[in-house]
Amino acid sequence: MTTSTNRNAVVRFDDTRFIYRTNFSGDPERDRFGSDRRQFNVVIPSDQQAHDLEMAGVNVRWTQPNPNYTYDGEFISRPFVRVNVNLESKWPPEIYLIAPNGVKTLLTPETVGVLDSIRVKNVCCQAKMAEKKNQPGAYTLYAQYVYVEQAADPFPDPYAERYTIPEADTEMAPASEDDMPF
Repeated sequence: MTTSTNRNAVVRFDDTRFIYRTNFSGDPERDRFGSDRRQFNVVIPSDQQAHDLEMAGVNVRWTQPNPNYTYDGEFISRPFVRVNVNLESKWPPEIYLIAPNGVKTLLTPETVGVLDSIRVKNVCCQAKMAEKKNQPGAYTLYAQYVYVEQAADPFPDPYAERYTIPEADTEMAPASEDDMPF
């Protein structure tokens, strides 16, 4: 991570995950406060990176234990940060969905909302630090590149194999006049 306060500083979060609800679609119903801002929260992979971000002026938050939940072991607080997704900018972020079979798809403003409803296996993100206009020395993160690996379905379809036609049988041979029933 670059910790300098220069305008082009970038932060990378490799092999992490989203935390809480994502709002790639910008749907106010998905946001606790009714905002239509496209954004997500990502777990910061290391406490050292979280500390460096805090020192650089980024608002790093830490998970808190839920008083209504009984934990099996000791609760471990995790650092996380909000990343904004500005698809209407001059240089919008590149957001990719990596399917379980490895196919990489660049998502558009119309299709990026699919990330709000899939199971996620892994996230890699590069974000740019931008100084807040009304708070000198405080920074917000804006996504530049996001790669989201979709998790395979934990409940495999028991009928998929049974009703899959082998590729060799899907091509139909051209019919001759002798093959016509009329």
